[in-house]
Amino acid sequence: TPAYDDMDYVATVSTGQPYDWPGGEAGEDEDAKRHILVTDCGLKYNILRQLRRRGCRVTVVPAATPGEDLLALEPSGILFSPGPGDPQMLDYVVDNTRQILGRVPVMGICLGHQIVARALGAGTFKLKFGHRGGNHPVKDLADGRVYITAQNHGYSVSAEKLPSGLEVSHINLNDQTVEGLRHKNMPLFTIQYHSEASPGPRDNEYLFDQFIDMVDDFQA
Repeated sequence: TPAYDDMDYVATVSTGQPYDWPGGEAGEDEDAKRHILVTDCGLKYNILRQLRRRGCRVTVVPAATPGEDLLALEPSGILFSPGPGDPQMLDYVVDNTRQILGRVPVMGICLGHQIVARALGAGTFKLKFGHRGGNHPVKDLADGRVYITAQNHGYSVSAEKLPSGLEVSHINLNDQTVEGLRHKNMPLFTIQYHSEASPGPRDNEYLFDQFIDMVDDFQA
């Protein structure tokens, strides 16, 4: 099997065509006021369920979708999903992401967090010891709260030389690596861990509420 840094694994798992996701417990009305695009880098379906529960229409799009094509779908917000591999192999996704930043609210999860960070000009590196398992303590620097998180990643965003406006919002208490980012001037935040709790602790589903609040504020 090729190493993560030798192959673009996202291209092998991403959907080939956009599709509306019909499942969920709410948001069945196609006239829902929020239309969220999920860029499929290897997504988990509970992410889609979390959005539908919050009354969103959800469209899943290929990871390689150009930025202008994303905006042409008139999204209320865009979520970049988790997925496999080295973010350094994904220049085409990073370039497309750069085209939409600041123009629509954005949330990134795990690999999506790394893609958005790279699009903003941050660097990434391979961890000496990858984060695997359902019990990683993460500190929210805004209020000091500690959350137990599920993680499965071997790369991290570098906290050094972050671009202007981008700040670390969460850190891993085991090794002090970056677990979340926020932007001071753009409607954007990202997290390194799995907020969708499938599997894993449900402590972090509130982050989807924060994303929806950001979308609503941007539309107001």
